Amino acid sequence: MSYVLRAAKVAAASAAVTLAGWRLFESLYGWADHAADAEVDSGQPEWFAGTRQYLVANAAGWAFLPVAVWGLLRLSQVRGNRFAVVASAFVWVTFTAPGLVGSHPSLSAVVAWVAIQTAVTTAASVMQMVAMPATTQLKQ
Repeated sequence: MSYVLRAAKVAAASAAVTLAGWRLFESLYGWADHAADAEVDSGQPEWFAGTRQYLVANAAGWAFLPVAVWGLLRLSQVRGNRFAVVASAFVWVTFTAPGLVGSHPSLSAVVAWVAIQTAVTTAASVMQMVAMPATTQLKQ
């Protein structure tokens, strides 16, 4: 597979998964907010209201992106994508998700965060193809 084709497939998968992950995170936080409100309305103390739901929302939101990137890259027949999955997960957890989730970003901020996520994932994938060409070939 050529570098350009690999980069295009990885960039498309990364952008799609980043936007889907952002929307998933937002909806999970909405669910946790409603659960916390329901717990408070039922007479439970406000201090820990919705804690379990927020923990589940964070775990699902953080785990979604690496699994989805890996899955989409496998479906698009991009092999040897360990670097891309690890780099994408790191950037998602440390930069992109905190920058997007819960902050109501503008369109330019969304484009910037998706571009950063996509660039890192694509660069890591192409670097793996250069560094370890044997792992990126289809097994015969």
